[in-house]
Amino acid sequence: MKSIKNVLLASAMVILSANVFAGTAVYGDYGVHHDSKIITTQTVDTKEAAYSLGLEKSNQLKSESGSELSTELAPFLASSIERNSITLDDNTFITVKESLNAQGDTAYSGLVNVTYSYSQAN
Repeated sequence: MKSIKNVLLASAMVILSANVFAGTAVYGDYGVHHDSKIITTQTVDTKEAAYSLGLEKSNQLKSESGSELSTELAPFLASSIERNSITLDDNTFITVKESLNAQGDTAYSGLVNVTYSYSQAN
């Protein structure tokens, strides 16, 4: 009889603690959201330099933590975002914007097109 109680108790403990090992739990009323943003680099004289700045910015974003990304990508949502939940999606790409400055010279800016996901309180 005692061994049956021990087996039932052990089984109950395993079942009730299984969610601890299932992964990171998000408590409360949170949902996963997706968004995108275009980050503009400084203006430079050549297209190549604009692409280079865009690539540097893209690499910087890829190396940042979720907390750093939340400050950079979604500062207006920072209070309701789970701080470390922001992750970059794989489809980041760089384009270049060509413009004419006040002196009539052509200028270029790198545009880093980023899509990301995050957990936010509903």
